[in-house]
Amino acid sequence: MVTTFTTPIKTTQNDLDLVGGKGRSLARMSCADFDVPGGFLVTTDAYKKFIEDSDLKSKIIEFAKPELRDGYPNFETCSKKINEIITNADIDTIITDQIRAAYSELDQNNLSVAVRSSANAEDLPDFSFAGQQETFLNVSGEDEVVSAVKKCWSSLWTSQAISYRHQNGIDQSSVAMGVVVQIMIPSEVSGILFTANPTNGERSEMIINSSFGLGEAVVGGQVTPDTFIVDKETLSSKETVLGPKEHQIVYDGNQGIKLEKVSKSDQAISSLSDPMLSELCEAALKIEELYEGTPQDIEWAFCNGKLHLLQSRPITNLPVPPIEVDWIPTPPAKYVARRQIVENMPDPLCPLFEELYLHRGLELVRPDGAGMVGGGPMFVTVNGYGYMRFDLQLIHDMKIDRIKDLSEEEIEAEEFKMMNKFSAEKIAKVASSAISDVKPFREDLNSEDRQAFDKWHKTQDRDTTDALLTIPYPEQPTYLAFNHSKWNDGILKRWYEYTKPRIENVATKWKKVDAKHATNKMLLDGIVEMGIEEGNYWSDDSSHTFGVAKSTDDQLNTFLKLTLPDHNFTSGQFLSGIDSKSMQANGDLFEIAKLVRESDELEYLVLTVPAPFLMAALQKHKCAGEVNKALDSYLRLYGHQGYSLDFIEPTQKEDPSGLFASLKAMVRDKNYHPDNQKTKTAKIRKEKFEEVSELLSGLEYWQFRFRLWLSRKFNYIREEVAFYFGYTWSILRPMAFELNQRLVDAGILTGNHDIFFLKSDEIEECIAALESGKPMEKYLSIVKERINHREACKRHHPPGTLPSYASKVDGISFKETQRKNDENSNEMLGFPVSSGVITAKASVVTGPSEFDKMEPGSILVSPLTTPAWTQLFAHAVGLVTDIGSILAHGSIVAREYGIPAVLGVGNGTVRIKHGQTITIDGDAGTVIIHEDE
Repeated sequence: MVTTFTTPIKTTQNDLDLVGGKGRSLARMSCADFDVPGGFLVTTDAYKKFIEDSDLKSKIIEFAKPELRDGYPNFETCSKKINEIITNADIDTIITDQIRAAYSELDQNNLSVAVRSSANAEDLPDFSFAGQQETFLNVSGEDEVVSAVKKCWSSLWTSQAISYRHQNGIDQSSVAMGVVVQIMIPSEVSGILFTANPTNGERSEMIINSSFGLGEAVVGGQVTPDTFIVDKETLSSKETVLGPKEHQIVYDGNQGIKLEKVSKSDQAISSLSDPMLSELCEAALKIEELYEGTPQDIEWAFCNGKLHLLQSRPITNLPVPPIEVDWIPTPPAKYVARRQIVENMPDPLCPLFEELYLHRGLELVRPDGAGMVGGGPMFVTVNGYGYMRFDLQLIHDMKIDRIKDLSEEEIEAEEFKMMNKFSAEKIAKVASSAISDVKPFREDLNSEDRQAFDKWHKTQDRDTTDALLTIPYPEQPTYLAFNHSKWNDGILKRWYEYTKPRIENVATKWKKVDAKHATNKMLLDGIVEMGIEEGNYWSDDSSHTFGVAKSTDDQLNTFLKLTLPDHNFTSGQFLSGIDSKSMQANGDLFEIAKLVRESDELEYLVLTVPAPFLMAALQKHKCAGEVNKALDSYLRLYGHQGYSLDFIEPTQKEDPSGLFASLKAMVRDKNYHPDNQKTKTAKIRKEKFEEVSELLSGLEYWQFRFRLWLSRKFNYIREEVAFYFGYTWSILRPMAFELNQRLVDAGILTGNHDIFFLKSDEIEECIAALESGKPMEKYLSIVKERINHREACKRHHPPGTLPSYASKVDGISFKETQRKNDENSNEMLGFPVSSGVITAKASVVTGPSEFDKMEPGSILVSPLTTPAWTQLFAHAVGLVTDIGSILAHGSIVAREYGIPAVLGVGNGTVRIKHGQTITIDGDAGTVIIHEDE
C-alpha cells in the first residue's frame, strides 16, 4: 500500500504531528466552512521519509549544535551545514509525484500558490514560532512548487529556528515539517486581527492591523498599517489610527513578490471600509467560538470584495484582562508608604503570605495596633501591594493644610514615641551617653592619627567638644537613635544570641519533617509557623538591628551633606567595597566559575546550555563532579534566597536559572575577577577620604572621622540580617506543594500554586473535606478569581505614598522609596545612593527568568534587588531600581561594587527599554533616558 503524503486542506486528518500547527488550524477552519483558500497539505510523513531516505537525521542532529562566538552560542554555521545537505539530497519520486498531482488538481494550470511551512511545534499557545520558518508566495508551476516544499523543509533548520528550539528546551530530533500549499489570494487589502487586545489583555476589544496589498507586509513589519480598535460586543469602532502605509507587497510577475510604493492618495485613506471591518469582525467572533473562546490571532485578506481567512492561532502570552483600581489606603490606614520591609516585595502579595507574614508575623510584637491611630496592623496591602502605615497621632491631629507643613523632626520624634522599645527618655539617655564613644573611637585610630587627635583634643573644652564630636547636628532626627556604639552593640548582641538562632531553630525543626509522609495537619502547621516566624524575625528585633546600619550610614551621609553641601559627597563613597554576605556569595560563585574554566567541555556546556536546563545537563556530565559538589554547597548556603520576599516566588534552590545566568557571565568574561571590584572601591575610598581631609580641619575633621568610624563599625550588619530573609522558604514551599497536590488529587484545587491563594482557615476547611471524602468545589472559582486579580494588579504601578498629598509631608517624603516623575520628561529623579556618573545601555531585568538578559558593561534596571540578585552586579556598570532608597539592599551592594546607583525612580522598568542608552548620576540622583538614534 502506497503511503499518502498529501491531503486536501479540507480534511479531518488534522493531527498536529501529521500536518503541523498551521495545517491543523486551516483544516479545522475549512471543515467549519469558513472561506479558507483551497489547496493541499504535504504531511510531516513526507519530510520524515525524505530525511530517512537520504540518511540525514543523524547528520542533522550531529550538526545541530551551537558554536561559541564571543562566549555566546551561535547557530549560523550549523544551519548552513544542515541546509547544504538538505539542498543536495533528492526527494523520492513517490513524494514529488503526489505533490505534482495534488497541484495539478487545483483549478487551473500553473495556478499561483502560497507554499507555507507548518511545523509540528508551531502556532501553539505557549510557542508560536512566528517568523521562524519560511513562506514562499506567488509560486507557479509543478517544479517550482516541489522546490518551494523542499525550501520549507530546509527552513526548519534556519539559525533562528534552531536557536528558538534550543532556548526553549525543545528536542531538535522531535521536530518535523508539514507544508501548506494554498491558492494565492491577490489581495487588495490584508492584515491581522486579534480577538483580544494583546497589549493590555482586554477581552472586550478586537485589534485590527490593515494595509494594502499582500499581508506579508503587515506580518513582517515592513509597513506601518492602519489600526482599528473595535468593541467586541457592539462591533463599533472605538478608535482608528491611519498608518502611513508607504509600501505594499504585490506579485512580481509570475513568480515571487516585490515591495512597491503606495500612492500618496491611498496612503491618506483607510484601507478598510466600515462594511469590510464589520464583516471581518463578525467572522473573527465565529472563529473564536470555533476555538472554544480562546482568543485568536487571525490572518485575513480581501480580494474583489470577498473576505478570505488565511490562518488562525492562539494569541501567545496574552495578559489577564485589565482591571480598574483605586489607590486608597485600606481602612483603618489613612497614610501609607512603600518602605521598610515591603521594599522586598515588588509584586502584589499572595493571600497566604499576606495573612501569615504581613498581618500575623509582623504584628506579634505590636499588640493593640502598635500605637496606630484607629488600631490595626502597621503593614497593610492596597491592591495587593504591601505598604507601611504612617498613622501617627501627630499627623491625624492636624488639618490637611497643616499636615503639609509638618517637619521631619516632628514626625520622626512621633515615630520614636510610638515604638515602645525606643521611648523619648531612652533616646535622650542614649544621646547623652554617646560622648562615652570618644574613648573607643580614639583607641581604634592608628598611632599617627591618635597622636594627632590627642594633640587637638587637649586644646579643646572636653565636655563641649565631646558632645559636638559625637552629635554634630543635635537638631537632625537621624542623630537621635543608634548613635552610641555600646547601645548598638547591645542590639546586635540580642540579634546574634536570640533572633538569629530562633529563625535557624525554626528551619531546623521543620527541615526534619518528610513532607511526603507528613499528615495534612502537620504540613499546614509547618507552613503557618514558618510564615509567622519569618515576619516575627523582622519585627521583633531584626528591623532594629538593620536600623543600626541604616542609621549610622545615614548619620555619615547627613554630616557630609550639611558640612560640605557643594561637593556631592555621599556615605557610599566611604563604605563601598566592605566585605559582606553578598560579596562572599559572589566570591563563592566565582570559585565555581574557575572550576568550569578549567575544562573546555564544561565551559562549552555552561555557555551553550540555556540556564533553565543547565543543572540537569551538569548532573549528567561525566566531567562535572567537582562543579556539582561546589554548586550543591553553594545552594545549601544561599539556596534559600529568593527574588522576592513573598513565598509564592521560587527560591534559588528551586530555580537556579538566575544564578546560572550570572555563572555564565563569569565564565564568559575571562578578565573578570572579584578582586577587581575591591581594588576599584578601595581607590574610591582613598581618593574621597583625601578630598574630605583637605577640606575639613579641627572639630569638623574629627566629627567626620567619628561618623566614619561608627558607620564602618556597623555597616556589615545590614547584609547579615538580610541574609536570613526567607530563610525557611525552601522548606515551606515543598510542604505547601505537597499539601496542594493532595488537594488537587481530591479535586478540591486544580493548579500547582493554588494553595498560596487561600488563607490558613480556608486551607483547614479544604483539609477537612479531603479527610472526610466529601466533594468541595467552592474554592475552585475563588482561587481562579484571586489569581487573575493578582495578575491584573501586577500591571498597575503602585504609588510610593498614599494619599498623594502625603508626599508633601517632610517626615513622610523623608522616608519614601519612590520618587514621582514627569512622564513627559526624559529625566527621571530617584535617590542617589552610590556615587558616580555613567552612560551605557540598559539591561532591563524584571525577574529571575530574565537574568540572561543582563549584558556585561550595561546598567542594570530592575524593580528592586534582593541578595539573590547580587551576582548580576558583578557585570553591571550602574544600577537603577523602581523602588528603594538608602535603606535598600541595592544601595549597599552597588557601593560594594563601586558602581553608580539611583534607586526609587518609580517605573524605570516600564519607561526604560532594554538596550536603550541611559545616563545615571549617582550623586545627583538622576537618570537621563536618551532617545533612540
